[in-house]
Amino acid sequence: MSLPLSSPTRLRDRPWLVACVVLVFIKLWLVAAQPVVALSLAKHDERLFLELAKTISAGDWLGPYSQLTLAKGPMYSLWVAGTVVLGIPLPFAQHLLYLLGCVLVLRALRPLLPSEPAAAVIFLLLWWNPMTYEMLALGRVLRQNLYTPATLGLFAALIALETRRTAALRIRLAWGILLGVSGVAVWLTREESVWAVPSAVLLIAAAAWNSRRDGERLASFAAPLAVATACAAAVLTTICALNFSYYGWFGTVEFRAPEFVSAYGALQRVRSSYEIPSVPVTREAREKIYAVSPAFAELRPHLEGNHGKNWAELSSFVTHLPREKDEIAGGWFVWALRDAVAMAGHAANARAALDFYARIADEVNRACDDGRLAAYPRRDTFLPRWRPEHTSRLLATLPRAFNYFVTFAGFSAVPPPSGGTAIQLRLFLDLTRWQLSPSPEAPELDRHREQDLDHWRIFLLDKIGTALRWVCGAAAYAGLAIWVWLLVRGLRRRYLGYPFVVATAAFGGAAAVVLINVLVDVTSFPNVSPGAFAEAYPLLLLFTGLVWVELWSPRRAPAPSFADRVNG
Repeated sequence: MSLPLSSPTRLRDRPWLVACVVLVFIKLWLVAAQPVVALSLAKHDERLFLELAKTISAGDWLGPYSQLTLAKGPMYSLWVAGTVVLGIPLPFAQHLLYLLGCVLVLRALRPLLPSEPAAAVIFLLLWWNPMTYEMLALGRVLRQNLYTPATLGLFAALIALETRRTAALRIRLAWGILLGVSGVAVWLTREESVWAVPSAVLLIAAAAWNSRRDGERLASFAAPLAVATACAAAVLTTICALNFSYYGWFGTVEFRAPEFVSAYGALQRVRSSYEIPSVPVTREAREKIYAVSPAFAELRPHLEGNHGKNWAELSSFVTHLPREKDEIAGGWFVWALRDAVAMAGHAANARAALDFYARIADEVNRACDDGRLAAYPRRDTFLPRWRPEHTSRLLATLPRAFNYFVTFAGFSAVPPPSGGTAIQLRLFLDLTRWQLSPSPEAPELDRHREQDLDHWRIFLLDKIGTALRWVCGAAAYAGLAIWVWLLVRGLRRRYLGYPFVVATAAFGGAAAVVLINVLVDVTSFPNVSPGAFAEAYPLLLLFTGLVWVELWSPRRAPAPSFADRVNG
């Protein structure tokens, strides 16, 4: 669906392309009415990303070290800083990046699609994804707004390993660069990116199998993978080197550092006389650990003082216990622990903090291993120990969460209010360069006249998204039945086409996202929301479009190669 700008006659002969272009501009015009939802006190989320972006744009990398500096991947803050330097409003830049992701996926798929209408249908499904203008969660300055288009770029590059494997070297290398850049962007934006590994393995293996079957040289197929590896390694090495220079640690994200993971896993080993759902380390377990770990004992004044009580109060809606019980749920204990380490004076830099976590891990694990603490087997992981009740909760939650996901539940294009005073919201105004939803604490920032003019556009967008979520949900459920039929047909014919493989990889990736977040919901804290599933929605739509196109495409005889359909 390339746009032949130099040929107006040909453009008139391509109504589907014209329709796509028109609908792109209509959506951009509608979403321009949506403000940014700014929660100024969300210091672990949007405020953190913006503060890091501010220091990056000032040329001071991530700024002074704290317990939050390296807690989350830096890629979204780098992206925000880039928009600041270029003077592009952040919401507009994010929509353009998502548009680029849609175009790249379509470009990679085009040799597999039977017609321009089929290509247009898949593109419009992706572009009008209702969750790209959902406001309750994704209207905030959150890293999902980079994660989702980066996911599209990753899948486009993986698909191109097959559809462009006979193209000119420069084209294959360009797709390899995209694979490396998008892959490292996914890895450094959020920390649960393991969900993408099975899909990536499937698409790489399918392309490698087809390449070998067609008698192509291994070097030809390996070239884009080598370029991707080099690009990803260059980005990772640069970020690690910067972190070493500024904070004394050659790494990317502390949540992936072995020292921190081991410390958290060690604390979860200790047995308690009681168990509380979603509480990985009970107050009783903490008291036992203080007695055998001098390092952990240094945190006692903070975890058992007002600091710990505040975190216990914040997580009380999960634990159903009052503040005075000092029981902190899993989604909050990790932050309470990091805050306590900083308050105890062990966060001068990343190296000092990680060395302290290593001490905790060593002392607690030795006490568990030599019998001073009653303990479960060692597990260096954040995942809580699986309990019998988790199985029943998983079986009950998974179907509901899957239906929530497939039907795009939780969608609303109407922005909730922002939170914070005018001074607190200044950072959001300066770095997003966009209007904010009204804050009750900052009436002087209201844009009453402009908001009245934009209200009907938001209303229209909400109605469009509400209608689309039901259409897409019904099409997706039907698509699952079509997928089963295509699988049975393919097994009988002993041939499964590459579009079926792509659809399977897309659905597998989406299902993995849902499963990971449901496991978090079952074991730690409520985690079924549009924000949790953001990157999976376009994969669901890609799956839906591909299986429907395969169903309605003329039946094709098994072919030995797709090479004759590749146009470079």
